[in-house]
Amino acid sequence: MVFIAAFLASLIALFANIFISDLLEPAYFGVFKTIVYLFAFLPMIVDFGINATLTKYVAEFGKDCKKTGCLVRWLLKIKLMSYIFLILAIFLLKDCIALYFLKDASLSYLVTAGIVLLSFNFFLSFSFIVLGFQNFKLYSFSQFLSSALSPVLALLLSPLGIFYMILGWSLGPLIGNLPNISFLIKKKIFSDYEKIDVKKIFFKFSLPIFPVEFSTSLFTVIVPLLSLFFSQKLIGYYSFAYMFYYAAILIPNSISIVLFPKIAELNGLKRYGHAKDILKRSFLYYSLIAVSGLVLVFLLSEWFINTLSSDYLPSLFMFKIIASLGFVFGYNSIYTNYLKGLGKVKRYALFTLTQNIFLMAISFVLLNSMI
Repeated sequence: MVFIAAFLASLIALFANIFISDLLEPAYFGVFKTIVYLFAFLPMIVDFGINATLTKYVAEFGKDCKKTGCLVRWLLKIKLMSYIFLILAIFLLKDCIALYFLKDASLSYLVTAGIVLLSFNFFLSFSFIVLGFQNFKLYSFSQFLSSALSPVLALLLSPLGIFYMILGWSLGPLIGNLPNISFLIKKKIFSDYEKIDVKKIFFKFSLPIFPVEFSTSLFTVIVPLLSLFFSQKLIGYYSFAYMFYYAAILIPNSISIVLFPKIAELNGLKRYGHAKDILKRSFLYYSLIAVSGLVLVFLLSEWFINTLSSDYLPSLFMFKIIASLGFVFGYNSIYTNYLKGLGKVKRYALFTLTQNIFLMAISFVLLNSMI
């Protein structure tokens, strides 16, 4: 169910992004994607491991909604306050952000639109709570709405300019999480609660896992970091290839999202053999997708780009490499979430950080070769 929802959302998002890239020339597409990725990443600076904590402990508390209510209220308050401080800091630095990342301080108004995107990303927290309840049907529907609506709304607002496209993109997380909020209200998560020591959980699990979670989110900041070294036209070429990497990695991520709370539950029950069997089946199912994806990338890439967006043909070689890495790294995505569910945080961090560093290095070399 989660896979089908992720696959359909990825397909819709992919074609919406292709149409956007065709409407915007590579340089402006680079500007648009730099803002989108930068403000998708910035919330991780103030996450403090809260998203992972919500999923893990809601899953562990099971049907004890009163304990869950206390956990959720306490953590969301911390997250809300941290978001407010981050938004104020970005607003004060918006001219500098535009100058360094977009190479033009006059584009600071796009940073303002990015602040709206950042603000609405707060609502993604509710999906991690629903995931903890293992309500995969609702979670799948929510993720589908969030992932598909963002690029579609951006595309629909494209006649009004990049500023409104970013605003349209920001509506995805808000609309997509309305069903989650409704579900949690019905379960009285925000009203009934039994007082527990959430502070202990925060210091024992949230803060220690924060650097790990931060390292896993580095893939979203690759485009903004590269924009510090290369022109926006080259960033546009790279962003075109990268959105196919992102679409490819969403598929194993959908498997991983189911895997994490399930493995955490089995770990609590000490059913390690069952957990390993689930990992093996996940690898088997994903292999069918990965092999098919790699074959399609190498056989059809040139025809595909030439048919849909020929302006990006100069980046064909880079496109093949980056898109292929999305399918290859899928195995690591599944395995690292298995490790996270078992509580093997150091190994989880090492595997994830290695993947992101390797992707960044390859991306830098590929872009440098196009100068």
